[in-house]
Amino acid sequence: MATTTVQAPPAPAQTREIDTAATERAASEAESKAAAKVRKVAGTTEARIAERDAESVRKLREREVSIELRRKEIEVARLEREAKAAAKETRRNARAKRRNDKRKARLDRLNAAALRVYLFIAGNMPSVYSSLIYGMSLSVAIYGQINMATDRGWPVMFGIGMAVFLEGLALSMALTAHQLRLRNERALIPAAMTWIAAGFASAINVLAHRDDPILAAVLGASSLAAIIVWEVRSGAKHRAVLRDKGWIPEPPERFGLRRWIRYPRSTFRAWSLDVKDRVGDGAAVLLARVETAVQNAAAAGSAEAAAAAQAAAAEAAETAARESTRARAAAAEAHRAARRAAAPRRSLWALFSRTAKEALVELAPAPKAAPVSVKTPRPAKPAELPASAAEQVTQKATQEPDAFAKVEKAFVDLYVSTGKRPGVRALEDAVKGAKKRSAIHTWTKKNAGLLDELSVRAEAIRSGQSDAVEVSA
Repeated sequence: MATTTVQAPPAPAQTREIDTAATERAASEAESKAAAKVRKVAGTTEARIAERDAESVRKLREREVSIELRRKEIEVARLEREAKAAAKETRRNARAKRRNDKRKARLDRLNAAALRVYLFIAGNMPSVYSSLIYGMSLSVAIYGQINMATDRGWPVMFGIGMAVFLEGLALSMALTAHQLRLRNERALIPAAMTWIAAGFASAINVLAHRDDPILAAVLGASSLAAIIVWEVRSGAKHRAVLRDKGWIPEPPERFGLRRWIRYPRSTFRAWSLDVKDRVGDGAAVLLARVETAVQNAAAAGSAEAAAAAQAAAAEAAETAARESTRARAAAAEAHRAARRAAAPRRSLWALFSRTAKEALVELAPAPKAAPVSVKTPRPAKPAELPASAAEQVTQKATQEPDAFAKVEKAFVDLYVSTGKRPGVRALEDAVKGAKKRSAIHTWTKKNAGLLDELSVRAEAIRSGQSDAVEVSA
């Protein structure tokens, strides 16, 4: 900003000097101002140029930055487009792969299903044929029943329901019976209902088409053929399962026609054995129980017979002992009577004149007579009781010669002396080696009944009921 200075007017002389100085000063000031103005202008221009240059540089830099940003945006957009395209291509390829995998899996499933069906058909041709025959027979039977209903003016749905009811009832009862058989249960009611329903359906077809005998026969046979095919096939299919569980026996043996013709007797016996033994596990258990019961009953009967025979033998031994005692008493009485009869008569004086010693010697009893040998009779076996095996062996042993008479006598003597049954070694020592120990052991095993009888006799002797008796073989 310019500053104005107010001064007093100068003197004349001085005015010139002042004017000159002023002029010079003014000139210098003007020059200074001009120079300052020039400098100012130059500085302003340079500043403006510099400012413009800086602005240009800034704008250039901004332009470069914007260009770089644009380039980067374009690059990012390109990369995004490429990524989107790649992702899209990837999704397209994944979808195509999934479609191909699904198509391949579907084809594999179809091929596997077709292979399973083929293998099932190839391995189960009887089942497949039976199913086809069953379906065809059932279709023909249902057609006949529907035709019968429509001929009488009944609704078609009523005919279809009637046909399905009849044929379905037979099939449901057949399935129920088959399920019960697989559990080894009786299926009389379901089996009867199966054939009743099938027979009723067959009768309806026959009676409804009796005007045409051939058609009636075909329709009636179709109703029965369906259930017959089902029953035969289901029974044949599950026989192996029932046989593995032991509910039905194995297949019977086959002997052939030539064997039957050439050797009929032996073949019939073999066939009879096969019929007897070819039973299920449960039936075999029951038959074994029956056989065991029969054997037990026979053994009990034999034991009762043996007990009765032993009781009879003991009673006979007791009777023989009593008879022997009475005979011995009678013999002693007879001996005393004979002595009294043979003794000489003496006077009373002679009797009293003897010394006491002589009298006692004379009046002393005579020595006891030798025991009378009494053969103990063998007890007869009851007629109503069959002889057991031990008794048969005993009878056989008693019919032989007196091979073991010494052994029997030694048995009785040892039993009487010891009060218990002697062993094989004691018997061998008693008979002084007349029989070997092995032979005596075999004899004791085979003659158990005889040993029981000998034991009874020895007990009777020990109890004083009988003296020693002579034992016969």
